[in-house]
Amino acid sequence: MRIFGGNDGKKAVGLLSGCPWRWVGAALLCAIALAPAAAAARDLVVYGEPTLEKALKSVGSLWQARTGTRVNLFVAPTDLSYAQIDRGVRCDVIFALAGAATEEAARAKIIQGATITRALRNGLVLVGTKGAAGPIDGANVADISRLIAGERLAIANPERDPTGARALELLRKIGIAADDNRALAIAESSAGVVNLLATDKARLGIVYSTDATAGFKLLVPLPLLDQPPIEYVVAQARDPQSDTQPFMAFVKSAAAQAAFKSAGLAPIDDAQAAGGGND
Repeated sequence: MRIFGGNDGKKAVGLLSGCPWRWVGAALLCAIALAPAAAAARDLVVYGEPTLEKALKSVGSLWQARTGTRVNLFVAPTDLSYAQIDRGVRCDVIFALAGAATEEAARAKIIQGATITRALRNGLVLVGTKGAAGPIDGANVADISRLIAGERLAIANPERDPTGARALELLRKIGIAADDNRALAIAESSAGVVNLLATDKARLGIVYSTDATAGFKLLVPLPLLDQPPIEYVVAQARDPQSDTQPFMAFVKSAAAQAAFKSAGLAPIDDAQAAGGGND
């Protein structure tokens, strides 16, 4: 309850004494003060991995069109997102990489462990600005080695980016020397690899499927070769300020899953999440 001071120095609690215009002015002040808080309470704050940005923007727009509730999206690597939430930055829902960091966040109650749901799967692809038109499915190790041989290849920094670490391990497993600086270009991220290709600083690159949705003449899905799948979970943050359940249910809807697929992701359905499917 707001407490206002009158001209006589006395405090009026609740209704104001004196001129009716003061009532009007006080009501306007209350409306101005409370409107931003009310609007903020309606917004949904979502954190997500940078590679999910395009997909989450699409899903957020669909949610706003359906409900009128705006989605405020912030993208940051999983570890940084959890650090932000732990420092008290507001978050309602988070899309994070599955793995040790997420398990630790659940134990530390940074996210609510009971709400964690496997939601999306990404992949690695070999892309190039020149070569065969369209995607090449079912390429084996020999095919990939032949495509890469003699070409300058770009990968993300393996010490900072999960894409680069996976790419480096894959190159070693298929017998390609990954320590030749003349043949290997290092970018800061998967998106940076795309930029190296666009500026002709490399002929080929290994990126996430989400970074290879358009503009490449060569696109080859890469095998896992005993690596774990690249999966993302969705979970409720420790102290959400909005009701997250409707949005988290919407993530599984046909409209949302179509948006995820358009962004290069594979939604994980309930059967896969329970341990079925092609896991």
